[in-house]
Amino acid sequence: MIKDSGGGGLLGGNGGGEAPEAQDPPELSEELVWKARAQEAESQLGACHDRIDELETELARAQETVAMTERRAMIERELTSAQAIDLETAHLLTEAAISEMDEPDVAIAVRELRARKPFLFVCDDPAHRGRGSGAMSAFERGTRSEDDLGDLAQSARSSGDRNELLRYLRARRRG
Repeated sequence: MIKDSGGGGLLGGNGGGEAPEAQDPPELSEELVWKARAQEAESQLGACHDRIDELETELARAQETVAMTERRAMIERELTSAQAIDLETAHLLTEAAISEMDEPDVAIAVRELRARKPFLFVCDDPAHRGRGSGAMSAFERGTRSEDDLGDLAQSARSSGDRNELLRYLRARRRG
């Protein structure tokens, strides 16, 4: 037979009708809440680490782009000051030369390019400056017709330039 111990219930509780196991569930649920919060924080931390990795990759790409842009501008400045005729070709050749250097130096690469391929740059020789490039250029055909034969001969003799000699010979043939 079940005796009532004065608790007012069949199971002999503490008077409120609650079983002793009823107090454990609030502690258990609080533990579950904290465990869930910890798991959520860990997942957020993982997501933050992933985002940091993405941003670091993006930053590295941006820094590389900036470095390439600065190098391109530096090459163009050097080529312009060296009076490159074909800027694009000279730029590509300079880039190739820089990529082969142990310590990249744009000024040295441009100087070496100018020494190896002078046809990419304006000629420094005053005897050749402003002249037509071919034997029959438009500059040579009619601009010196007023000069007399003696001046042309003297110019050809003193300069040693083949183009001057051709001008003299053409003028002599014309008359």
